[in-house]
Parts: sequence; structure tokens; C-alpha cells
Amino acid sequence: MAVELEIQDGIPHWYLSPNIWTVPGDNPEGPPGQPVVGDMCFMWAKVRNNGASFVNNAQVRFYWANPAVGFDRNTANFIGSSNVSLAASEVRDVLCLIPWVPVYVNNGHECVLAEVFHPIADPLPVSPIFNVPTDRHVAQRNLTVVTALKSMEMMFSVNFSICNSSRKDRVFRIYSKPGQLEELNPLEKHFSPMKIPFQAKGTVEHAGFVMRPCPDKAAIQGAKPIVERFPVKGNVCSGLNFVGQLRGDAALVHILQEVDGKIIGGLGILILSEAIHQLRRSK
Repeated sequence: MAVELEIQDGIPHWYLSPNIWTVPGDNPEGPPGQPVVGDMCFMWAKVRNNGASFVNNAQVRFYWANPAVGFDRNTANFIGSSNVSLAASEVRDVLCLIPWVPVYVNNGHECVLAEVFHPIADPLPVSPIFNVPTDRHVAQRNLTVVTALKSMEMMFSVNFSICNSSRKDRVFRIYSKPGQLEELNPLEKHFSPMKIPFQAKGTVEHAGFVMRPCPDKAAIQGAKPIVERFPVKGNVCSGLNFVGQLRGDAALVHILQEVDGKIIGGLGILILSEAIHQLRRSK
């Protein structure tokens, strides 16, 4: 009788799973919320056994990563692990017993990942690559929240990494597409104290990519909307910057990493106006 362990992906965007969340502070039973740089927080994952057999001491491993698309077990940062036993069709919330203290690169960024497996009854694939959209063992939440400041004419920039988990050099296609704020509805309970402004309207102008880490106005307005060829050497992460200018109060954008016509990495970016950001935090 099979054991089929799973942490479910996000729908419709697999890299925005609501089944991984963080609890800031020293009480792991507290309310979910965004990690705070330098402060302790705990990670949780909702795991399930879709099989017909009981599994004893399945392992759940937790990771965080710098703002990136395409990271793997070698480039992600291991936090800790826990064990869980599950009956057939059972679902349980599992706590990572080792607390996580986010560093500066995670300021406003939530790039967390968890995987569940049993080394004998339901092992992981041999490859170190996180095949999130095709592997039921693993799920990811990769979301950045950025504020567009009025003093900067509502321009913003988000630095992120593009990781090549293969030993061979590869060429990626990097592009963005607009999203709808409603797509974040499954994640809302994890955003405390900030609330997602679902009724807000907004678009992003001059959306594109630049190599400069601190682009000026001219660089933002001249950004490339698509990077058709972005070469990255084997087992290396290379940096890129997504930029734009917010028109309105809020907008959601998806950054996608593609190779050979297949999407292998994704990152969601929620852009808020300064006024909306302050309003939502004060409620």
C-alpha cells in the first residue's frame, strides 16, 4: 500500500503556495505574519499523506533563499527539519523546531520552501533540483513586497538572482507578466499585520530588467521588458534587477524563468504605493 506525501503548490501559480508560512516572534503558536529582519520567527508547513498506508517518521525540511528564481538544495539555506507520522489521507501542520532569524536580504521578501519525504517509503528524487511544479514532495512561496515611494516618482526596483542548478552552462529567458491582486487571496492570512489591498487598482509602467543594482530614472525608463537570452554558468547564480513605475495604488507582477520553452522558476512581486503600505500596516 503506497505512501504519497505532499505539500501542495499554489494555484494558479505554483511558486505562491499558501501551505508554507512563518510566525514572527518567539511563540511558534502565534499568528502568522511576515518575517522581520533580525527577529526570530518560526516556519510551518501543511503536509499530507495522499496514500493508503500509514507512514512513521516522515521528514519535513525547511529552507529559505535570497530573492531568486531557480534555486536548488545547494543554493537554498537549510533552516531545520522535523518528523511527522501520518495515517492514510491525514493532513497535519508541521513546525520547524529550529527558529529562523531573517537577514537583510529577506527584508520584505518571503522566499521559503519546504519538502516532505520518507527515505524508504517515499524518497525524494536523486537530483538536488527542486522540481516544484512536478514534484509533490516540495512546495515554495516566493513573494516580494516592495513600496513605490512618491519621492522617487513611484519608481521601484527589486534585485533578485537567477540560479542555474545544472552543472552545464545554460541560457534562460526572463520575462514578466501582470497579475491580479485576487491571486494572493490564499496568502492573506499569512500577511499579518499588513492586509492585502484587494480593492486597490494600479498598473506598472516601464516594467523591465536592468543589470544595474541601483538604477536611476533613465535606466528604469530604458529597461528591457524581456531578456531573451540570459546566460548563467553551471552551478552559479547571477543577479538581475526588475524595475518599473507604479501608476495607482497597488499591482502584482510575476517574474518567470524559462529554458527550452519550459518555466522552471517564478517570483511574485507585490508593489504598493507608500500611502497604501502605511494604511494597511496601521489597520
